[in-house]
Amino acid sequence: MKLLFIIVRDLLQSLADISRLSYMAINIVVYYYTIPFIFILMIDKIWGINYLKIGYLIVVIVSLFLIKDFEKFSELLFYKSANFLRSFSVIGWNYEFASVVICVFLPLVIILVLSYFVIQL
Repeated sequence: MKLLFIIVRDLLQSLADISRLSYMAINIVVYYYTIPFIFILMIDKIWGINYLKIGYLIVVIVSLFLIKDFEKFSELLFYKSANFLRSFSVIGWNYEFASVVICVFLPLVIILVLSYFVIQL
C-alpha cells in the first residue's frame, strides 16, 4: 500500500509541476472535479442522457467564479479531506492506507462497475 500511495502522490506532484498548481490544488482538481466528472459521463452514457454532465459543468463553472482564491480554497479542502482520511484510524487504518483505499481503490471499483454497464449497451 505504501508503494501505491507514493506512486499516486508522485503522479499528483508531477501534474502539479506541469500545471503550475500546488499539490493541494491538483489533488482537489483530480478528486473533486475530474473523477466525479468521469463518473457522471459514464452514468449519462448508461442512462442515455446529457443532463447530469451539463448540470455538473454548470455547477463547476459557477463554483469556480464564486471561489475567489482557488489555491486557498484547495488548501482548506485538502486539509479537511486529510482529516477525513485520518479519521479512519478508529478502524486501524493509517493515513496512507485510507488514502489508497478511499482515493484509489474505491474510484477504480466505481469505474469498473460503471464500465460494466456501459459495455452492456
